Amino acid sequence: MTSPRRLRVAFVVPDLGLGGAERHVTTLVRRLDRQRFEPSVVCLGREGELFASLVESSVPAVALHRTKRQAARCLVDLVRALRRTAPDVVVLRGYNAELLGRVAAVLARIPRSVVWVHNCGDLGPRGLVRRVADTVLDPVTDAYFGVAHAQVPYLVEEVGVPRRKVRVIHNGVDPAAFDGRTGAAARSSLGLRGDDLVVGIVAALRPEKDHETFLRAAALVAAAQPRARFLVVGDGPRRPVLEDLAARLGISRRVDFTGARRDVGSLLATMDVFVLCSYTIECFPMALLEAMASSRPAVCTAVGGVPEMVDDGVTGYLVPPRDPEALADRLISLLRDEGARQAFGTAARVRVAREFTLERSVQEAERRLLEIAQPPRGGAARRPLRLALVLDETSVGGVEMLMLDVFRSFDPATVQPVLISLRAPGPLADEYRAAGVPVDVMGRTGKFDLRTLPRLVATLRRRDVDAVLVTHHHRAALALGRLAARLAGVRVTMVAAHDMDLTGVGGRVLPRWAVTTLRETDALVLLAPSQGEYLHREERVGRRPWSRTREVVIPNGVRVGPLPDEVTKRAARHRLGLPDEAFVIGIVARLSAQKAHHVLFEAFVIVRRTYPTARLVVVGGGARDQELRELATALGIADGVRFTGVLSDVSAVLPAFDVTCLSSVHEGVPMAVIESLASGVPVVATDCGAMRDMVVDGEQGFLVPVKDAEALADRLLTLAGNPGLRERMGARGREHVLEHHRIEQTARGYEELLMDLVDAR
Repeated sequence: MTSPRRLRVAFVVPDLGLGGAERHVTTLVRRLDRQRFEPSVVCLGREGELFASLVESSVPAVALHRTKRQAARCLVDLVRALRRTAPDVVVLRGYNAELLGRVAAVLARIPRSVVWVHNCGDLGPRGLVRRVADTVLDPVTDAYFGVAHAQVPYLVEEVGVPRRKVRVIHNGVDPAAFDGRTGAAARSSLGLRGDDLVVGIVAALRPEKDHETFLRAAALVAAAQPRARFLVVGDGPRRPVLEDLAARLGISRRVDFTGARRDVGSLLATMDVFVLCSYTIECFPMALLEAMASSRPAVCTAVGGVPEMVDDGVTGYLVPPRDPEALADRLISLLRDEGARQAFGTAARVRVAREFTLERSVQEAERRLLEIAQPPRGGAARRPLRLALVLDETSVGGVEMLMLDVFRSFDPATVQPVLISLRAPGPLADEYRAAGVPVDVMGRTGKFDLRTLPRLVATLRRRDVDAVLVTHHHRAALALGRLAARLAGVRVTMVAAHDMDLTGVGGRVLPRWAVTTLRETDALVLLAPSQGEYLHREERVGRRPWSRTREVVIPNGVRVGPLPDEVTKRAARHRLGLPDEAFVIGIVARLSAQKAHHVLFEAFVIVRRTYPTARLVVVGGGARDQELRELATALGIADGVRFTGVLSDVSAVLPAFDVTCLSSVHEGVPMAVIESLASGVPVVATDCGAMRDMVVDGEQGFLVPVKDAEALADRLLTLAGNPGLRERMGARGREHVLEHHRIEQTARGYEELLMDLVDAR
């Protein structure tokens, strides 16, 4: 049986500013089950304040920075973005996103499109262009998701949406995130006294939110209740007009315009009563849900989906729109009755916990998305896919070791791998065989050995291979592997790129001929989004039709064992002949110019001035072995440097390190860094390659400029003198690996990509 691959869902929005609909998007994509869904986000305009939350949650997101006047260019950029992520479903929110997104989905051949509507009406009549667009694009729209039942008449009767396409998914919040504990601190920061009675509104300062009614009601409440204070949380172009109105009403000193705030939960905890007084198109407002979860009674206008949320007389009160007297009357009664406020607030929180939780909302969204997508596989029986990894030779390198672990982690009912070496078997061939992977050797004797290609074609046919994978740095395999796959009728070819930042050292990840023939490859497998950005920027990948292919990020992974304890650490140090009390720096890397060991040696000289007993362990072999040994002697640090040579069990010695260092001039996503973080060892590395995708400076370790020995030494000294900091950074690093870099995740990524590509063929 095949493993079901994750459903790729791309959300296209105008931006991610501080609005309810925007918060809905960012909350949903971060909560989707990553075992079943692979979300991404595209902002047509700027990023917006909430964009960073996606980055922090490792949700792929991009902002196109296009304005409404740049619709044509925006459409082109959006098509490219969708082709890169190749979603199964594109979800669109906001007018520009709905229009351009559906057109882009058609051009990018996205199977399903969904429009997620967050309003119950239009501020003005729809123009001819929009009405025509709605009609023309409806056949390519698979569903319209709403957030309130009140939207159904609007969508069906006014917009003309077929009723069968409408699905209602109520918004939700996590009640545990609104426990009111920060209320006292927030009241103090706002200058509120302990006996003040606070009425607050949380809404963007837009006309439809009708803050004028709120302020006029506030003036009436202020006259009746001397302790009343008012918070206006939100921002917008109408702020000066509203501040002027507050002054004319004589309540300026009792109204605090806070502007847009990220700490809405804290501000809700300061309020005694919550208000929303929109006069139209309010749908299922997140701010009201959050107030209910915060046990705040609410007085709101009975518009849109609000009556679906507020149980009049039980969790709050409903009043007519644009009626400040009715609003003030309900507010005054609540402010005078603490018991009623507490009863309403408790009932509101209970209702959220029963009907409007975030968990329930996300689960319903997941169910509807799967329903719309209708994955074609459905668990149907099939033979395992056969994947051939074609290499020049199985040398001991990061890619070769990674793919060995990936092959070991494959579900044998899903993928059966085979290794094909063009030249000799190589030192890792026996390990591949021990893992149950067949190894075929083509016996290539030189650059112009004409027998290699026909032998490779015959092997691919004999093995009945479904897909061929080649890596960027095995140049012969990169050329011959793809050509042989085409001649043998193999359905899928993939190129895996494992390096970047080569421009500064006069090299390329992909040869020019490989870039110009990328169209003939079904997928380019990347290690991190930044690697794709580098290849586009520096090597012109994707610039022309013939240099474009599907790009998929599958991060490197490692096997994560138990966190090493003190006994394990002492045993590792004993194996390397290191004192228990020494500060130990380790580097795991080939002894090559790329790794710039000499920069680390110079930094180690500086470290030894403060910590004479410090040790440096150099793990790896290569052409610079003798040169580096001589350099250690010349620098006077030979007594503190331990060369281990190549080790097959690097993970066993990592617990001996207090910090792992990497002084490279260019990198991709080095396995040594991931393995160190998995062992709870912080990392100090040069800021190159995709290092920032693994190490946030000051979180899991430190990043320093390339070739800067003094900066490297400074960070090493910081860690040498602070064992607590090393422990905290190591813990955060391990958490990062557990979430993003487990070998099982890498294997699943390849399995899902293979199934998708083969099925597409």
